[in-house]
Amino acid sequence: MPNMIPNPFRFLWKNRDTLLLAFLLAAAVWVSAVIASDPNREDVLGTSVPVEVVGLDSSLILLTNLPTSVEVALRAPQSLWLELEKNPELISAVVDFSGIGPGEHTLPIDVHLEISPTQILEVSPNNVTVILEQEVSVEMPVSLNLVGEVALGFEIKGRTIEPDTVTITGPESRVSLVSEVVGTISIAGAREDITTTLSLVPVDEENRQISDVTVVPSQVDAQVNITQVGGYRDVAVKVETTGQPATGYRVTFISVSPPTITVFSSSPELVNEMTGVVSTQPLDLTDASEDIETRLGISLPEGVSMVGDEQSVQVTIGIAAIETSISLNVPIQVGELGTGLRASLSPNTVDVFLTGPLPVVEGLTPDDVIIFVSLSDLGPGTYLVEPQFDVLLENVVLESINPDTIEVIITERDGTEDPTSTPTPDGSSTQSNPTITITVTPTP
Repeated sequence: MPNMIPNPFRFLWKNRDTLLLAFLLAAAVWVSAVIASDPNREDVLGTSVPVEVVGLDSSLILLTNLPTSVEVALRAPQSLWLELEKNPELISAVVDFSGIGPGEHTLPIDVHLEISPTQILEVSPNNVTVILEQEVSVEMPVSLNLVGEVALGFEIKGRTIEPDTVTITGPESRVSLVSEVVGTISIAGAREDITTTLSLVPVDEENRQISDVTVVPSQVDAQVNITQVGGYRDVAVKVETTGQPATGYRVTFISVSPPTITVFSSSPELVNEMTGVVSTQPLDLTDASEDIETRLGISLPEGVSMVGDEQSVQVTIGIAAIETSISLNVPIQVGELGTGLRASLSPNTVDVFLTGPLPVVEGLTPDDVIIFVSLSDLGPGTYLVEPQFDVLLENVVLESINPDTIEVIITERDGTEDPTSTPTPDGSSTQSNPTITITVTPTP
């Protein structure tokens, strides 16, 4: 009997079912082990994924606002979730416009993962509906919109715009709505040329602004030429006065409103022969001691009139007292001295310098000014004290005191002295007079 050598292929084939079962069991064990050590997780990414646009033809304009980001739900092992959290650039969302022309389209939002094994469960939103239009550019002249009216007696002689044409760019449907490009200038009350830089606005036939288009350039330089009509002329107004204010008073200012007026004559030669200034009717200032406000007519040549319904001007004249100064020698009073104490002052008078209206200052006496020192909370000793003051008349200002520091020596009284008086260096006394507290500086 010949030797029988086992054939391994025959053996494997004969036991194929057993081997297949063994492989499946081994795979199941391996998968179970892997899952047990790195379990799958189903969740929504903690951060939104930015949406990118690719493939959009440069000649097309997207009229629809795309979502800036999407939310993505995934199934992936826990280890990959950690990796995605550390590196969010591993996931991206794209809207591809390749081969898409003008019109309305619904396009998917494709999410791409650069890491595996992962499974995308949901994308929100998962598509977008967009409208694309062809971009067009057209040239258009600039229109100047003048608002208001020039001053009476003036007219517009011309206008210039530089540049006078601009380019409108945008979606075809929006550009087609633009009927003109406008720059606006206010000429209300203008009496001379206006030169300015204007911002341009594209508008439709009903003067409504059109959005989603660009204007290049967006600004232009504009000038409106304004001249005076024959027979009209602008002249300055001078206020005529007579007499003098009351003694001790002076004129501080004269104002007129309006400062210039427009005059007219049916004979232009009459206004051309006038000087550049006209006078008001005279205003009498005799014995004036306060401000004056009034309206005055204008003195004009025969045949010349003031333009407008109002045939007078508002005049204001300031009247104020003449300021002067005076020096007075004023005794010093003592206040707030403690019980049982006396104070000697050196000096016991000061020179004060005051300014104010002449009629008031001329009648000032030392009795109109109180100079005092406050000695509250001071015990026996020698002090340097700054005197305080009170001026009893309005509009009078005390400019300075000389000297500005007084030496005060405080001692205890004996039983024979009047407790309400305070001796001074010349042997006289001053009555205590409560006053506000001041700052004192002890001498060394």
